[in-house]
Amino acid sequence: MYLINIRIDLDFNNWDWDVRKLFSIAMLAFILTGCATRSIDDARESGDQVTLESSKGVDDVSQCILYKWQNKKDIVGSPFGATMQPLPGGNTIYVDGNLFVADVTKKNEGNTQVKLYLLNLRHGWVDLTKTCL
Repeated sequence: MYLINIRIDLDFNNWDWDVRKLFSIAMLAFILTGCATRSIDDARESGDQVTLESSKGVDDVSQCILYKWQNKKDIVGSPFGATMQPLPGGNTIYVDGNLFVADVTKKNEGNTQVKLYLLNLRHGWVDLTKTCL
């Protein structure tokens, strides 16, 4: 049996200053990533980005948005983790980290209202949601 001993020696005194600075920034970003997640209420407080309406029922629109959002892939090809939870008079659909949130509620006389709270309007989230209306 062979034993392999690998020793990693990090000597910051011999590193170039730019490398130390880059390493420090990367570590700080890694640590703060867990603190950057916003709540659903935080997403709602940032303001309505888009309000849409449909003549379909709340449950039909909610299920469609959930399905479409679960199948949307991020920049590296992994699907977003979309989830649905009850909301008084409707449902809330959101992706992990609450970067994209949709409140689907009954508006009036059979119409359904969809309020989208999006971190940004890029990446086709609005167009994807419109396919469910």
